[in-house]
Amino acid sequence: MPIAATEARVAEIEHEMSLRPGPVVLNGLFLMLVSYVESMQKSVLTHYLKYQPEEIPVKKTMEIDKTVLAANEDFCLVEHLISEFLRGMSYPQFSEVFYKTLGIKKPGNESKISEIKTKRNEVIHRNLRTDFKHKKAVYEQISPSYLSSSLGGYTVYLNSLKGSLSDKYAKCTKLNALRELWHYTFETPLCAVFEDFWHIDTDKDSIVGYKSARGEANLSHSETFMLGIWRSQVSGYKVDFINMASLGEHMQYCLYTFLKLSNDIFMY
Repeated sequence: MPIAATEARVAEIEHEMSLRPGPVVLNGLFLMLVSYVESMQKSVLTHYLKYQPEEIPVKKTMEIDKTVLAANEDFCLVEHLISEFLRGMSYPQFSEVFYKTLGIKKPGNESKISEIKTKRNEVIHRNLRTDFKHKKAVYEQISPSYLSSSLGGYTVYLNSLKGSLSDKYAKCTKLNALRELWHYTFETPLCAVFEDFWHIDTDKDSIVGYKSARGEANLSHSETFMLGIWRSQVSGYKVDFINMASLGEHMQYCLYTFLKLSNDIFMY
């Protein structure tokens, strides 16, 4: 998702380029372009580390502020720790962590991307030059040709990154993630076959409907409740809520995890 969203932003900038913008707009489009890609990289790495916190490349321990600990829990706390870890890294440091942690090779035009980022820093921090002799200030401008070249470089970069991640994590589909969560939640043999409960569209990598499985009438109250929660996400299925206090520790955690993951894994 982050890469696809960034590709859409790149296309929007290309469209703005076709309108022949002035110097100020060109500078702004260039800065936005670099920012979009940097945000994408952090989003991809944060998403990965959120579900694989043991892969955070630090020593065995991390310091946690008590205020942060009191205000966050579970995934929110992990996300905060990841954000703190990534904040303040220079691009060379982040680049090494990004590719090493994800286990992929750097795209072939990584040097071009690094050069673009250096140019961005110059535009932001060293853009103004004072000409005391002629009593004027000179600002460096991004030319249309440079912005066009940067757009081309990022297009190649995004395609390469998307291909590398797709190859590396080909088995990490939405359906596989849902299947893992299903088997973790429903430990009973009655729910052993995932496909007995769901109509699946493999091409779309989605659940498209639910089935009435044999033996589901024999599920426990908490299992029936969780089954209803799952079904309600793909249809107008009415959930019969039970006393939440009656849920065991395992099922409470499964419900909490389901709610947390619903922002990242859509069933339909």
